[in-house]
Amino acid sequence: MQSRSEYNQSENSMRVVEFCHVLLDKLPEGVFVHAEGSIVYANGIAAKIIGAHAPMELFGEPLTTFFPPDSWKRIQESIASDTSHQNSGWPAEMEMVRLDNRKVVIESLTVSLEWNTRSVLCTTFRDISHRKETEERIRHQANYDNLTRLPNRALFMDLLSRELVRAKRTKSRVALMFIDLDRFKWVNDTLGHAAGDQLLREVSKRLKDSLRQSDTVARMGGDEFTAILPDMARGPHAERVAAEILRQLNEPFILEGQEAFISGSLGISVFPDDANELETLLKNADTAMYRAKADGRNGYRFFTADMHAEALERMELEKDLHRALGRGELMIHYQPIVSLTSGKIVGAESFLRWIHPRRGNISPAVFVPLAEEIGMIAEFTEWAIRTACSQAQVWRKAFSLESFFISVNLSCTRCRELSTDDKIPEILQETGLPPTSLVLEITENILSEDEARAMAMLKRLVAIGVNIWLDDFGTGSSSLSVLKRLPVNGIKIDRAFVADNNSDPETVVLVEAIMSLAKSLKRMVIGEGVENLRQADFLMKRGCPMAQGYLFSRPLQAEEFSKIIATVYPLA
Repeated sequence: MQSRSEYNQSENSMRVVEFCHVLLDKLPEGVFVHAEGSIVYANGIAAKIIGAHAPMELFGEPLTTFFPPDSWKRIQESIASDTSHQNSGWPAEMEMVRLDNRKVVIESLTVSLEWNTRSVLCTTFRDISHRKETEERIRHQANYDNLTRLPNRALFMDLLSRELVRAKRTKSRVALMFIDLDRFKWVNDTLGHAAGDQLLREVSKRLKDSLRQSDTVARMGGDEFTAILPDMARGPHAERVAAEILRQLNEPFILEGQEAFISGSLGISVFPDDANELETLLKNADTAMYRAKADGRNGYRFFTADMHAEALERMELEKDLHRALGRGELMIHYQPIVSLTSGKIVGAESFLRWIHPRRGNISPAVFVPLAEEIGMIAEFTEWAIRTACSQAQVWRKAFSLESFFISVNLSCTRCRELSTDDKIPEILQETGLPPTSLVLEITENILSEDEARAMAMLKRLVAIGVNIWLDDFGTGSSSLSVLKRLPVNGIKIDRAFVADNNSDPETVVLVEAIMSLAKSLKRMVIGEGVENLRQADFLMKRGCPMAQGYLFSRPLQAEEFSKIIATVYPLA
């Protein structure tokens, strides 16, 4: 018979056990007690996390039902080999498979216990899936471009660094591509930023389709992309990849329901041939890409040693160009436009010149494209128009030349901007030059990027009285087709077609055809590049009213030009 003391001890033990059950069920974490790979106890939170209706459902279940075998194998090996954690336990982070087969991530702590002379393990754990998802989202945002889902610059630099370490170890080569989209700004300006974003997403897909599984493509920012091509040196393999990328970019894009065409310029540098470290390798690929752009775009170029010297030269020139206007290095030269019937100066064409203090006269063919690339052409063109208009008004007043006009070349880039900021009417008002005394010379390429916008701007200028001349007429494939559509009132015959009676018959016929076409469309004709009296006589006999060229004068600074006018129109 059980004594009262033994009864009280047994009752106390039951109460302690009952209290422990209540306590474990109140814990904010799940609890498993398990032995020999099977669950012998689970609390309510454990059942909830694992998707069971009640803890009893889990008793006797093997741990491998809910966890990958390797997870517990690692913990058991740690317990067996390391006794230093007996008091602190063995932490782990692992994946759990719930009863509904949904996977969650748990953070656990396992301790070894002695229970009724039996060794058991007690694991407390919590569901950290939401935290892991948040961490992964933050990690992804830090390493991937939100728009294209491609690696961003930070991740790209890390991946390239690792790839170069591997290449050094394996003595292999790595090709690095720098890819820049041609005409991306046009898409943004014409179709809007939504279309631009759509284009970047589609380009990222096409780039991935052009590369191997082992290659990496990343977005560096804006419309610039890079690609890492491991185990691919200079030669046929890299060339095939570059050609495929260009082919993909040349295919039409459907943006905001409209078909659009772009192209790409690619630069390629190879490790370790072109550089032994990351920054130089990337800089060399960028340099090669700029060479591809300079050579006409829609192409690729491998980096070569001479490009480095050219890149340094270009960097110096770019730095100087930024300061040219402020330092007074830019100036305007003027070439007279002469009436072939009276022989008098009726106007002048203005030419932008850069007189560098060390390099001397730098050709516009060099600095104008550079100004367009670095975003300074707008400032330069506005300054050139204002300066030319101001000077023309000075001559008009000084020599009482009511019909004197000034012509200025208008770049396509600046043309788009002028349609929105109203600069030309503002300049005319500031300088006092009548709109009819300003001639803007354009080329047919003005329609190549944004025809609707360019046409609207030209019509607006014509409406206020500005004259529009089509320059370099006859040199492009579409000159005749655009002449009827463009709101121009004059065409300049390119110097290549300025003929005389001794020219070949085909040139003579072509010039006569141009003049006949201009007359039928009521367009004025101006001959340029006239160098001798025979050419002037040829043009005059065929009804060309005005001409310019070295026969009359080379382009001159304003002071020298004033002297020429003074000889024809002496001051009153």
